[in-house]
Amino acid sequence: MSPSPRILIAEGNPTDRRDLVLDGGGALGSTAYRQSIKHLCPAARIDVIYPADTTDALPPGTSFDDYDGFIMGGSALNIPTDGDNPKIINQIELARAAFKAKIPFLGSCWGLQVAAVAAGGVVGVNPNGREMGFARKITLTDAGRATAFYEGKAAVFDSPAIHFDEVTHLPPGSVVLAENRHTHIQAAIIRHDGGTFWGIQYHPEFDLAHMAGLVRSYATLLTDDGFYADEGAAHAHATEMELLQQNPSRQDLAWVLGLDHDVLDPDVRLREVANWLDLNVLPRMRARG
Repeated sequence: MSPSPRILIAEGNPTDRRDLVLDGGGALGSTAYRQSIKHLCPAARIDVIYPADTTDALPPGTSFDDYDGFIMGGSALNIPTDGDNPKIINQIELARAAFKAKIPFLGSCWGLQVAAVAAGGVVGVNPNGREMGFARKITLTDAGRATAFYEGKAAVFDSPAIHFDEVTHLPPGSVVLAENRHTHIQAAIIRHDGGTFWGIQYHPEFDLAHMAGLVRSYATLLTDDGFYADEGAAHAHATEMELLQQNPSRQDLAWVLGLDHDVLDPDVRLREVANWLDLNVLPRMRARG
C-alpha cells in the first residue's frame, strides 16, 4: 500500500498575481508542487494555502501538528525591494511558526529566501541579474555530497530555475549544499528555533511545460532583459520546451535546448524532493500514526 502522508503546500503569490498567471494560461507554483508530490507519492493527501493573503493561512481547525510536511514554493514577490509588504511579512511569520513547530520543512526559490529571513538571514538582488530557464552546472559542496538530501543525485546537474533575488547571508548554523557561477547559495540547510529547513534556490518541481508557461508570461520582460531577441523568439523557445515535454525522446530538441536526463527525467529532477519525503516526512507520518 502506498503511504499517504498529509502535506501542506503554501502558494507564495497573492491573489492578483495568481489571477494574472491563470488568466494567461499558466499554472501556479503550488500546482507544480502538488503534481510533483503526487508523482513521487500518489496517495499523499495535500492541502494548499495562500499565506500572502491572510495572517491565518492554515486550514480551519488545523495546526502544523496535523501535517507530516510543509512546502513553500515560488513567488513573484521581492523581499529586497518590498520587505515591508504585509503579503511578505505574513509568509515570514508562517515560516517562523513552521520552524517552531519542528515540522519537516522544504522550500524552493522564494521558499528558501523566506525561510532564510525568518531565521535571521539576508536576501538581496542578485548582482548577476536574473537566472532564468535553467540553472546550469549546479555543483554540490562537500557538505552537499555528504548530506542525505542529495543521496542519489549527481555532483553536478542542471535544473529549472527562475529568480532575480538570492540569499546573500545565511542564518548562523546554516550549511550551503550547492552553488553555481550565477548563485552562490543554490541549496542550504537552515536550523532555527528547533526546526530544520531543507531549501533550494532552483525549481525541481517545474517541468518543461511549466517553464514554457513562465517564458510566455514573462516574454516582454525577458526580451527587455536581453534573454531573447524579440518576443517571437521567446514564444518559439516556449514551444520547443512544450514539444520536448510531450515527447522526451526528441533528441533534436534536447540538443537544441541543451537538456539532459537531469531535467527530462522527473525521477532524477525530483531526487532531492523524494529524499525529503523518505527521510523526513514518512518517518513523521509513521510516528504520528
